[in-house]
Amino acid sequence: MKLSGLLLVLLISICSNGQTNKSTPVPTTVDVNQLLKMSPEEREAYKQKLISQASQLAPAAFPEMELKPPVKDIKRLSLIPSRPPNRQEITTSLQQSIQQIKKGIPAPKIEAINQQVESLTVEQIDDKAIASFYQDKPEEGLLLLMEITKRDPDEINSLNNLSSMLTMCGVEQKAIPLLMYALEKVPNSSTLLNNIGQAYMGLGDMQIAMNYFNQCLAIDELNPEANHSMGMIHYYKKEYDKAMQYFEKELSVSLRRSTLAMAYKMGKKFNVGAIARNRNRYKGAGEKDYFEEITLGKFSLPAFPSTTKELAARKNELQTYAASIQAEMLFWMNNAQQVNLAASLDADAYPGLYADLVEAMLEELGNEFTPEYLIPYGESETALVTEIISRNSHAITRVECPEAPAGSSIKVQQEFAIACCENQKRPLADKLMGELGSQVKPIFDLGVQRWKSYINQLVTIVQLDPSPANQAMVYNAVSGYFSFLNLAMLMYTGGEITNLLVDCVPDYKPTDLDSLVQADREWKMNCPSWLNLEVDLGGASIKADCNKYAIEAGAAVMGGFEHEFRTGKSTLLIGVGIKDKLAKILKIEAKSQFYISFDNNKEFSDFGIRNTYKLGLNFNPLPIGGIKVGANYGGIESVNNKSLLTGSDDYKVSRKGVVAALFD
Repeated sequence: MKLSGLLLVLLISICSNGQTNKSTPVPTTVDVNQLLKMSPEEREAYKQKLISQASQLAPAAFPEMELKPPVKDIKRLSLIPSRPPNRQEITTSLQQSIQQIKKGIPAPKIEAINQQVESLTVEQIDDKAIASFYQDKPEEGLLLLMEITKRDPDEINSLNNLSSMLTMCGVEQKAIPLLMYALEKVPNSSTLLNNIGQAYMGLGDMQIAMNYFNQCLAIDELNPEANHSMGMIHYYKKEYDKAMQYFEKELSVSLRRSTLAMAYKMGKKFNVGAIARNRNRYKGAGEKDYFEEITLGKFSLPAFPSTTKELAARKNELQTYAASIQAEMLFWMNNAQQVNLAASLDADAYPGLYADLVEAMLEELGNEFTPEYLIPYGESETALVTEIISRNSHAITRVECPEAPAGSSIKVQQEFAIACCENQKRPLADKLMGELGSQVKPIFDLGVQRWKSYINQLVTIVQLDPSPANQAMVYNAVSGYFSFLNLAMLMYTGGEITNLLVDCVPDYKPTDLDSLVQADREWKMNCPSWLNLEVDLGGASIKADCNKYAIEAGAAVMGGFEHEFRTGKSTLLIGVGIKDKLAKILKIEAKSQFYISFDNNKEFSDFGIRNTYKLGLNFNPLPIGGIKVGANYGGIESVNNKSLLTGSDDYKVSRKGVVAALFD
């Protein structure tokens, strides 16, 4: 069985410790007829007003007050029967109490009360009795309940309400027998067990009170009143850790400023945020997603571009998103400023009922969600991102692009630049985007989840006390979330990496460009491989091909000079050798000569031994002005240079004329 109407809500708020502060104003009174005519919504509003006023009476709200347990009242405890009374004893006791209480009530009011008892239902009488009690007319409220319970002591709810009123009026010895009788009728009632415990606690018998509280908690472990009283008993004993265990259970069902104050008196602190979440779970209510309710979810971070082409394609989308979050950041920041301005004009605003509770919860929330926790992008992350961008950007700028052939058209030169940018620079830029995305996207995704949790919890707390300052705190938090997103969007450009790709063309087609470049490269004035002339000067000869020219003289002892066109290298030779022709076509030559080489600057570079072997086919020499000019139709030449300076051994075989053409 539970207390009905306002009584259940207000009993402990006003008399949980059996003490009041005389200087504190009592709840405002209201005409009982007016109360009964109120709609359910009006009564709820009035109830909240009474709670606000009554909460000021809690002694634990004054940290400087030393709380002491009630003194054990042996005299009044001795008046309590050892066994529960029977029905007749209850009726007789109530009749005696009725006669006593009527002495303080005018006859017309007694008559009115009798008429109400005869005409109203039990539930209506309960409500009217509670209203009278809280309208500073406790005698009328008590008389109504005594009349209805005398008529039928088995009206357990009325009997329980009457007992609670008697306890609040300081006559616990009268309340306990009634509760003992009710408990026999409803033996497993946690409410009755708690109320008996409260009555014994009021009389100072802590041991019996603890016995009943333990029985109550065995049935209902989260009973807020039993947990609060058990916490107080352990507080009186200075067993603070044990007291906190009971207070935490109490707060998991009912958050009270007075209980929070008790923790501060003991030098303890509650995790009120976790307690509030547990309370919601006990009630079957999940944590509300205010983040989505404010539609902040649609501003979550977009996918990070994986390539520079994707970055270019999504440029407008990302710019629009960035502009949106900047506008939201300014909007919510302005909201906070406007609310703070309005608050400054209302200096007389009274703190809300849960102001202290909200302050404690906000302090806890701030300790958990620090700026460093909400923005997991600090100096080390900045340094790493800077290194990624710098290293990859430097690699791009170091790329040496091949130049177009001399004399190429502007279009061909442009195509070369595009090919280099697309084939060499863009892959490096894409590598930068990949490294950057894999590093920063998880960091900022984590931050988004933390901001979501923070804003959800912040709104849940502030709803208990939506003062202008607290509202501004929420608006600033939302603005902070958009500021965080704005920071993240700076990373999406890859440090403006596209500025290093000015020659790239996003829709470039490699096959077309390769074809154009290849055609241009094939157009060259190359020396034909078959060109191989020899001029016979009589005792001496001059030879030339695409690579070099040579002057040679002598028969058994041969000397000569060579000059290579491509390298600029010159060589002097002298040594022995033989030459011969077979059938005037096949030419055979073998030489072993000492050589000295000079580089293209005509400086000494090497000396050694050269062995040369040639086999070739010759045209018949043609006499031109007394000089015989012929051509080697084809052949193979083997040259072996053994350097006496470096010790190297260079062996090379070259093909000439038709033989070279066939191999080419």
